[in-house]
Amino acid sequence: MRKGTFFYSQNFKKYMIQKIFTTILMIGISTSAMSQLMIRGVVKDKQSSETLPGAAVILQPSGQNAITDINGHFEIQYNEPMPVTIITSFIGYQTDTLKISDLPDQALTIKLSKSVDLKQVDIKSRRESTSISTISTINTTTITQQELLKAACCNLSESFETNPTVDVSFSDAVTGAKQIHMLGLDGIYTQIQTENLPLIYGLSSAYGLGFTPGPWIESIQINKGIGSVINGFESITGQLNIELKKPQSAERFFINGYGNNEGRMELNLQTAHNFKHHISTELLAHGSMNNLKMDDDGDGFLNQPLAKQINLYNAWHVAVPGKLEAQLKIHALYDNRIGGQKDFDYDRDYGKPTFYGVGIENKLFEVSTKTGTINPGKPYKSIALLTSSRLHQMDNYYGLKTYKGDQRSFYANTIYQTIIHDTRQYVRSGLSFRYNHYSEKSNDSAFYTNEIIPGAYTEYSYNDSKSVSFVAGLRADHHNKFGWMITPRIHFKYNFNQLTSIRLSTGTGWRTAHVYAENTSVFASSRQVIIADNLKPERAWNSGVNFTKKFQLFGHDAALNADYYYTTFMNQVIVDMEDIHKIQFYNLDGRSYSHYVQAELNIEPVQNLLLRMSYKYNQVKTTVSDKLVDKALTPKDKALFNVEYSIHDKSWSFDATAKYTGLSRIPGGGVNDNGYVIPSYSKKFMTLNAQVTKNFKKFSVYAGCENITNYTQKNPIIAAGEPFSDNFDASLIWGPLTGRMFYGGFRFTIK
Repeated sequence: MRKGTFFYSQNFKKYMIQKIFTTILMIGISTSAMSQLMIRGVVKDKQSSETLPGAAVILQPSGQNAITDINGHFEIQYNEPMPVTIITSFIGYQTDTLKISDLPDQALTIKLSKSVDLKQVDIKSRRESTSISTISTINTTTITQQELLKAACCNLSESFETNPTVDVSFSDAVTGAKQIHMLGLDGIYTQIQTENLPLIYGLSSAYGLGFTPGPWIESIQINKGIGSVINGFESITGQLNIELKKPQSAERFFINGYGNNEGRMELNLQTAHNFKHHISTELLAHGSMNNLKMDDDGDGFLNQPLAKQINLYNAWHVAVPGKLEAQLKIHALYDNRIGGQKDFDYDRDYGKPTFYGVGIENKLFEVSTKTGTINPGKPYKSIALLTSSRLHQMDNYYGLKTYKGDQRSFYANTIYQTIIHDTRQYVRSGLSFRYNHYSEKSNDSAFYTNEIIPGAYTEYSYNDSKSVSFVAGLRADHHNKFGWMITPRIHFKYNFNQLTSIRLSTGTGWRTAHVYAENTSVFASSRQVIIADNLKPERAWNSGVNFTKKFQLFGHDAALNADYYYTTFMNQVIVDMEDIHKIQFYNLDGRSYSHYVQAELNIEPVQNLLLRMSYKYNQVKTTVSDKLVDKALTPKDKALFNVEYSIHDKSWSFDATAKYTGLSRIPGGGVNDNGYVIPSYSKKFMTLNAQVTKNFKKFSVYAGCENITNYTQKNPIIAAGEPFSDNFDASLIWGPLTGRMFYGGFRFTIK
């Protein structure tokens, strides 16, 4: 038995199973609950009536609390006798105290007045487009729709342009596929969900970032480090939860158009309607295309593949007051891309060693549901059921190589929530079930995988509503091939005051690797693919510390955020590209770890001028071919500087983002192979994006430029003139692939 694996003897398995399930079943059965809250309201600026997201609302004497969402709304469970005092506070505003003697039968409206400091200087406050919580026990940053509008956010992969935590880069130089990096590691170690349901996994790992249009997104929650056991076992470096627009609160009508000088055109349409009897629905539609062949660097290959996408989403929300809330969502997508050499013609060249072509076709259909019970007599108790069913088919070709994939998945999660003695102590527990069937074919090889993973979990949370809170969770999952896997996680937060907090977290996560689906770049080269037998689950331990401080600077809001996270793998599927003619996949035999440090400062030196500055350093090493080396294609450091300015009435806004990317090691570098030189390290580079937006009452137009510095990676494709030779490789990507790009668009809204 190798050191670091997580398997047990039969006797110990039985003992652990009995103990875990006994504990969980004593607490309750279910998972990740929908909010069943009794006191609802909205917090607004008293003078402008603008809603205030991030305001703290506390009930006394119980200490129950909530933070207002991006629309300024809050909901708090209530189970104490009347009267109750509601204390509302927000940085830059006077604290409001409201005493109520009877339970309100409608939502409250709380208006706050701006505060004045001892020198009688006006303290200005603003609606944060990106908020860093000092209340949540888990280290959470929320990106609002306001932040997404600061750049050409055409899809999820382009939603992090102004965020320093999540990095996005191209996977290769021919398919247009993108990947994220978080805490210095690949995106496969980040759990990506939409409204707490699985979003990107399996076949969608390579191209799924392009399957969620930006205008559909209401907000994105970024949880750094290990997440909650309620949402599953996969999270190792963090969780991304995408909140889409809701049927009950979405605009009645919205249309967005976009185009750029490289031939990309997009149209997004949204319509929503609230029926009587607490029923609402919305329809989101997206269409995009790119029919312009461009080859800026003259290597004969397209900058980006020609593409077409049709994407439809329909959601329904039903509420039975005092009893039930339910959601039904249906998602259908067709995505087709054709890339490769500019002169490739499918009818003439497919399957022949003439011109190199790439074809990517994705068909996806998904149905998901959420159902939650409401107990007015005991509002602290709730039960919810979340389900998701997915069918995904992929049909690809890369030169003479082919790949076909078929995925059929089902996910279910139940959540039971209750308190222990009082509302300072909550327990959430439940059962989950996952089924994944994968059928993959590549040329003359075929792979079939069936995963059946039932699981159970319990999570205890404590919050004294003053300074201390912590969350401790444990889950047990049984994989039909690898047996029982135990996942413990702990989060702790201490508030020095309302605006200053420190967090500690530690725990494990695990996942199973899907080599071809998660590494499509293996097809974009002539490398021989070697996959070891009996690849084991990837498992890692992640620990971290976070410090958050909000304060006043220059009479305006400011925030400082600092992180350190350490990830060490007990097992990892190594992607070994050190031999330039091979790519090997095998289990870790040695050490693999990541040290991640990041500091971020947000300030407003003058009114309406917002600055964001960040720097992060990665030390990521892994054992490859018995040597501990820097992880390939992972920059040592990165920096971001974002400027946002809007005139007083917000009719005009200006945004600019500069990014610095440091050196990264190129696998197999430092060689000259048949005249093709592969350097040992990448180059340092900077990029600059800018956008200007003109806002009218219901209409806005915007224009911008990406990669103003026009920096691109030189010769990203090795042996581009010989795509069918043994030297061809389009997978060693570390920099931008396209140069300066201009774009423009419009948005029209009827609320």
